[in-house]
Amino acid sequence: MITGDIHHLEAYKRQLPAFIYQCLTAIRDFDFASAADGKYELSGCTMSVESPATEPEENRKLEGHKKFIDIQYEIKGEEEWIGVETVFDSPREVESYKDRDLYFFASHREKESKVYFTEGRFAVFFPEDLHRPLCQGKKGREILRKAVMKVPVEKVR
Repeated sequence: MITGDIHHLEAYKRQLPAFIYQCLTAIRDFDFASAADGKYELSGCTMSVESPATEPEENRKLEGHKKFIDIQYEIKGEEEWIGVETVFDSPREVESYKDRDLYFFASHREKESKVYFTEGRFAVFFPEDLHRPLCQGKKGREILRKAVMKVPVEKVR
C-alpha cells in the first residue's frame, strides 16, 4: 500500500511505479467540480466518482481485489479511517464476486492498521493489500466525495 497527499504528488514521483504516477496525475488534474457521480475512463482505466456515507466499522467488510489495483482519492470529506491488513494476515475469503473482482476476507482486527483519510489524500491498494473503506470515527456518519480508480495489474508489471 502507498498513501500520500495529491497536492505533493511530485515528491512521490520517484517512488511510484510510472503508470501509477500517471494515473494519480490524471486524478489530480480531473475536474471533479464539474463531474457528476458516475464512471469515467481515465488513463485507460475506469474511475468511479461517488458520494458514499461512512458507517460503523462493524458494518464495513475487509475487501481485496486480485485483477485490479485500487487507487482511492478523497475529494471531499473526512474518512476518519480505512482499515488495512495484508492478505497474508487474513488469507481466508468469506465471500467472493469474481465477476466484479471483489473478495471479502475474515479480519484479524488485532493486525488491522488504521489509515487516516481526508481531502487530498490518496491510497494505492495492491492485490496483497486488503482494506476496509468508509469507516466512521468519533465524529459519526459523514457523506464523502471520493474517486476510486481500478488499474489492471498487468498495466503496472
